[in-house]
Amino acid sequence: MLLVAAVLFSFSLASGDAQMATSVIASAGGQASSTNFVVKSTLGQSTPIGPSASTNFEMGAGFWYQDPVVPSTIGDLTANLAENDILLEWSHAADNVAIDHYVVYRATQPYFEATGGDSLGGTKGTSYLDLGAAGDTLTNYFYVAKAMDPSRNLSEDSNQVGEFDASLDAGAK
Repeated sequence: MLLVAAVLFSFSLASGDAQMATSVIASAGGQASSTNFVVKSTLGQSTPIGPSASTNFEMGAGFWYQDPVVPSTIGDLTANLAENDILLEWSHAADNVAIDHYVVYRATQPYFEATGGDSLGGTKGTSYLDLGAAGDTLTNYFYVAKAMDPSRNLSEDSNQVGEFDASLDAGAK
């Protein structure tokens, strides 16, 4: 027995000036349009599936594809002192589609497993400046970075780097 499921859905694009909503699956295909938009590629239409654009919008049309491939793991994360800040740098990760951004994680315990609560934030580039992280002898920080692709797949944790501060006592002679 072959079971085929069909999903019908619509989309909305709204701004302060306009709202657009139309069925994106049509049994006979065809175009939906107004003064400011044209939907070119509904299911069943003979025109090619792909991106559509104008000066007013950009839209990808066609079948939704969930990318199952995670980006490669960052293997060369480094930490360098920059005044009282820690500069983290790494090389680009690879992915079968693209890298959307990188997420940097920080913890006060070594060998931590990065979770959302440890996230300092994201960056499109291959560096991150942790402001004011150096200079506190009571707190040491440990870092990992992960790559994220447009499908929100996260790479494994990078190599871990750390920042250590220690006070030195002059001592007696």
